[in-house]
Amino acid sequence: MKKWKLTYELSLSFSSPVSREHYSLRCIPDRFENQEVTSCQVQILPENAVMYGKDAFGNTVLAGSVERPHSCFSVDVEARVRTQAGTREEKKPFHQLGMYRYESEMTRVGQALEAFIRTLPPGQGKSPWERSRDLMYILWDSFRYLRGSTGVDTTAEQAFMQGCGVCQDYAHILLALCRREGMTARYVAGAIPGEGQTHAWVEVWQEGSWKGFDPTNRQETDEDYICFAVGRDAHDCGLNRGIFLGNALQTQNVYVRMEEIRGGNGD
Repeated sequence: MKKWKLTYELSLSFSSPVSREHYSLRCIPDRFENQEVTSCQVQILPENAVMYGKDAFGNTVLAGSVERPHSCFSVDVEARVRTQAGTREEKKPFHQLGMYRYESEMTRVGQALEAFIRTLPPGQGKSPWERSRDLMYILWDSFRYLRGSTGVDTTAEQAFMQGCGVCQDYAHILLALCRREGMTARYVAGAIPGEGQTHAWVEVWQEGSWKGFDPTNRQETDEDYICFAVGRDAHDCGLNRGIFLGNALQTQNVYVRMEEIRGGNGD
């Protein structure tokens, strides 16, 4: 088990005042059998009435609106989280996980990925986790990390065609490969130490449990990973989304930090 102090900071600056800003946030670590949140404080400015709820994937969502004119919007989250390595039990029956077995908008296979799939070695006789591990290694050898090379709307096919991308693209491509072989796999948004930003990886279902695979770092997930949200792809896991009324340019900054707490109770 490891204990963490998690900091998530979002700041939006507008070139001129805006109003009627409606937002939704999925930047709150959730509680699972291998992830315990012992405390969590959230500050949102300008102050407004915040509603807590769950989306269709079970993610915690904070939503609200700032009606009056403002030039800045910020979210500060500070949480204490305990994590453990291992799998995560899934209480839903197999037939209710069908949405994770089909192509989504961001993971649809095109000509480039189709040609790549035809070169893959066969995976007969291997379990979903064994095969996912193999595909993760193959992808890592075939794709390179390049910050700024893709955007939030870049699909798995588009990223693979150019041969480089970021963690979101690695996750989308691995999802595309796993789902093409009939596996149940989902996108995970969260954080790992040392990044300074959010991270993304994949979880694959097998016999009632999810196991995490991080294709960007070529490893299985462990207690160094904190989950914020899960979904079919990145579009389901938008950590911060919003709309506003006004003619203004928006500048966004996000900072994420995980500090391990050694000794004490970590609360």
